[in-house]
Amino acid sequence: MTRSLLRSELRQLLFYTAQHYLDGKIPWEMTFEVDRWPDYTAVLWTGNNDASAPSFAKKALFLHWTSENGLRQLLKLTSMKWTSPLLLIAFPLSGLSILKEHLELQGVPFPEFSFCDTAYYLHKTCPTVEKVKMTDNKVSITPLKPEHSQLVSRTWKFGGTSEVEERIHYQISTFPSACVYDQDGNPVSWIMFNYYGSQGAGYTLPEHRGKGYFQLASKYLISICLQKGYLPFLFIEHDNEHSRVVHRKLGYSWVEAGRCAYIHLNRKKSSG
Repeated sequence: MTRSLLRSELRQLLFYTAQHYLDGKIPWEMTFEVDRWPDYTAVLWTGNNDASAPSFAKKALFLHWTSENGLRQLLKLTSMKWTSPLLLIAFPLSGLSILKEHLELQGVPFPEFSFCDTAYYLHKTCPTVEKVKMTDNKVSITPLKPEHSQLVSRTWKFGGTSEVEERIHYQISTFPSACVYDQDGNPVSWIMFNYYGSQGAGYTLPEHRGKGYFQLASKYLISICLQKGYLPFLFIEHDNEHSRVVHRKLGYSWVEAGRCAYIHLNRKKSSG
């Protein structure tokens, strides 16, 4: 049950990436590879390593499989350069032993990954945007603006770099988001949407916490996603209990869909 749900989650990553690519919302060239054709059982997709792709897209690597033998075959056949800096996104823990075995053959050390995410699936609808209740009449809620990219990057624990700011600017400019603004128009709480279909980084400024703003932003984004035909889902860090509590408070039903990891390969050590 758990493994099948996680595989379903990964199919969403594949579906939305392909849909956004075909719709022109992903402006760089991408590579999609399978273990066999037409009855494939494993798929790999990533941004092409050329001038058309930003640095974050060149590193991002996704894998989806329904057969372990298919995964093994795809890893053998793929044109990926495993010695390059890569980030495997939402890689299911069930495939770790196969991945480790492949990387050993490639002479690539398998890194320790510091966090592991649990995928959740929203399976009940939520109020329409018009019915999302404001908890404070001094605030308003609309999408993030591209000029907020630096703020979002600076407050994200994985942000603070020009590469992350570039990615955030692109996502804000292209995909849905939700932001609660104070009466002066300053952003105080927000949540984003990733180009591969999951809900992304969310944050509330410390001085505005405890007011229900993040729940408000989340409900708004989920409503927008449902209106646009997206099936909302997200990944929560395994040890981030606070995030779990916040999402439970939203009042929606979520089904645990298994664990996955974000794995950096050949990551350069900071000089600091």
